[in-house]
Amino acid sequence: MNPKGQLFVFEGTDAAGKSSISARFVDWLRSQGKTVEPLSFPGKSPGTIGDLVYRIHHDPVAFGLDHLTASSLQTLHIAAHLDAIEARIIPSLEAGRTVVLDRYWWSTRVYGVVGGARVEVIDKLIEAEQIAWGDWLPTALFCIGRSTPLRDEPLDQWTLWKDGYDAMLRRESGRYPIHSIQNESSIDDCVSEIIRHCPPLA
Repeated sequence: MNPKGQLFVFEGTDAAGKSSISARFVDWLRSQGKTVEPLSFPGKSPGTIGDLVYRIHHDPVAFGLDHLTASSLQTLHIAAHLDAIEARIIPSLEAGRTVVLDRYWWSTRVYGVVGGARVEVIDKLIEAEQIAWGDWLPTALFCIGRSTPLRDEPLDQWTLWKDGYDAMLRRESGRYPIHSIQNESSIDDCVSEIIRHCPPLA
């Protein structure tokens, strides 16, 4: 039987610090002798759908797009997710490697709904992604949060994002190990807390 890898997911609002914290967690895993593949959704690897979606998301005008609805934007994100899941993530897990994923389908739901997409549409998109994941669930999901926004995000919008993630924490509780990590002091403190919650490494 082939070895099975572990999937560690980092989620949270923009500017919560998850990317920096997850990068430090990757360093720690490698110090423990693990073969780690750090990935992100939608992804920025050249030549991938994820890279294209990332650029469309952040500069639609460069692609001749005047406007994207919230539903159409999240559909592009799900397409990028499916490509990464099928082409890179599941093959890596099945080969016994450790995958550290920056964002999950949680972001699709939170940002899609706050952005004005119909909940029914977003949930159907997520259902397609969950089919692609098959039996794979996170070994652990770390939701990075802050009590106040770190940068100049509109407070009302940031509050909706935070509330959305709080709802996801409640909704997904019990399906797989989830840990809420508050980034209120230093990256070192956050990483230390994550390591304390980390299950035994395979």
